[in-house]
Amino acid sequence: MADALFDILHSFAREHEVEAILIQNDEYRQSEKCARSQEARLRALLDETAASVLNDFLEELRLLQFKEEEAHFRAGFRMALELTR
Repeated sequence: MADALFDILHSFAREHEVEAILIQNDEYRQSEKCARSQEARLRALLDETAASVLNDFLEELRLLQFKEEEAHFRAGFRMALELTR
């Protein structure tokens, strides 16, 4: 039950809170813009096979980042619960 509740809270935070926090961060917005530009430049240099390898790599990287974000959220949630005891 705790995992189901956590999943609901995490989804809500991702959909409603995280974006609102990040959008206020100038450094984040600049880094995101730069990363998208760099990716576009790299993709322009790649043939179809290399682009496919890059896509696979980026998907795995996104999964790792999601799992790390989830772990950070879970740790913060646990700490908040401990502080309320």
